[in-house]
Amino acid sequence: MNLKITGHLLGMLLLVLLVSCRTNYNAHSNVTNQPPSDQEKIDLPVSQGVGNNYKDFEKLGYQKEAKIPNFTLFSPEGLKFTLSEALTKKKPLLLISGSYTCDISRHNIADINALIGKYKDKVTIYMVYTIDAHPSDTPSPYSKNNKVEIAPANVKEHIEAQQPKTYGERKTLAKKWQQQNYIIAPVLVDGPTNDFWLSFGQAPNMAYLIDPDGTVYYKQTWLKYVSLDNTIKTWLREHP
Repeated sequence: MNLKITGHLLGMLLLVLLVSCRTNYNAHSNVTNQPPSDQEKIDLPVSQGVGNNYKDFEKLGYQKEAKIPNFTLFSPEGLKFTLSEALTKKKPLLLISGSYTCDISRHNIADINALIGKYKDKVTIYMVYTIDAHPSDTPSPYSKNNKVEIAPANVKEHIEAQQPKTYGERKTLAKKWQQQNYIIAPVLVDGPTNDFWLSFGQAPNMAYLIDPDGTVYYKQTWLKYVSLDNTIKTWLREHP
């Protein structure tokens, strides 16, 4: 009888753990001195944000006033970015995610470039290349039905790419994304295990304004220029 009760309790505990894993990613400090090898294979997860009719994105990632663990990313050219080092500039840090096949992030690039021109001396800004949103050969990470989903805007604008399967392929597509869209912010590339994407919210065009102490000042699951611009202005007024 006791064994049955113990087994039942263990089963309930496992169920709770599995449910909790569906709502967020257990982020941890991820600092390294060397970029991944170009041959390292990329994981292809499905976003947990697609649940509840795509309303679960807001539950994911770091929330306001959360402390972000230190992490490292690299540019397509292999230049190292470490959160703790970026914050030593004593300026707010703005991180914006996107990908070549994400029509939403692509259409926001003009606004992002405008923010850079406006705040380049007051805010440190990076774009982070993540898992591709609408690849032509594999299911979208945002598909609830595990299907290939090509954005209508991509068809209209002749944007097409396969999902990178290795870190080297992701770097190559990140360079193409930066060059074709005239992105003036420095670009960082998420690693093969998608740690940035998983820990920051698993959405295609996220924006985070981070205080110099490493805490989240403002989060956008979907980048909106006006709200982001007003928030940056507020931060600068509060920290003259």
